[in-house]
Amino acid sequence: MDTLLIDEPAPQVRRLTLNRPERMNALDGPTLQALHDAARDCAAAGDAVKVLVIRGSGRAFCAGNDLKWLAGGVLADRAAHMRHQDLMQATFECLESAPQIVLASVNGYALAGGFELALACDLIIADDAAELGDEHIRRDLLPSGGGSQRLPRRLGLQRALLHLVTGRRMTGREAAAQGLAAQAVPSGLLESATLQLAQEIAQADALALASMKQMARRALELPLRDGLQYERWMQHRYRTQSGALEAGVQDFAAKN
Repeated sequence: MDTLLIDEPAPQVRRLTLNRPERMNALDGPTLQALHDAARDCAAAGDAVKVLVIRGSGRAFCAGNDLKWLAGGVLADRAAHMRHQDLMQATFECLESAPQIVLASVNGYALAGGFELALACDLIIADDAAELGDEHIRRDLLPSGGGSQRLPRRLGLQRALLHLVTGRRMTGREAAAQGLAAQAVPSGLLESATLQLAQEIAQADALALASMKQMARRALELPLRDGLQYERWMQHRYRTQSGALEAGVQDFAAKN
């Protein structure tokens, strides 16, 4: 059985489905490698893919690293364990830096490494009843997929640290209320709501989407003055590389 399913449910929308429902889509080595390769391929797809959706099969988005697989020999081999951690970081960084808008469609559980996977995506849309959280501290472990760095950027230091040091879970509805998730939807509507959002995003120019994502992410890193200069530079680059800006302005002027 393939542990990662790939399909395109709408034009310029690609979907990756973690397919280990019997393990709540926990990440073992082969599954993580498949996810990495699929993310890399999508990043290289250019205008053919504007939106990438990541979801899980069965009753979970992703329960994190497969601890049973790790305990089967990987943890005892320090080099092998480090390679797995490096691959996780590389996979999540690939999603973060991809030109596509990456949506995490979170059903059921998104815990520990699965929570970190969702944080590496641009937008999280969650089932109201989904359970999200970084539970590393409950097993005296530390995050290795970027959770300690991305969560404070999403929630601020106080709320992020509270979750990190307690391992508390939040529902999808709570995640949306705190600004961690972009949207929470009633149970049973997650798939349709995710596809609707993906299709809405895919209407935009591919270069505009990639540029907007890049500008928004840099806003977290740059002082305001530098960010404003970066925005001006990005708009100039966009104008020289695409005719969409002029076409959009002319279209608006013709209708108003």
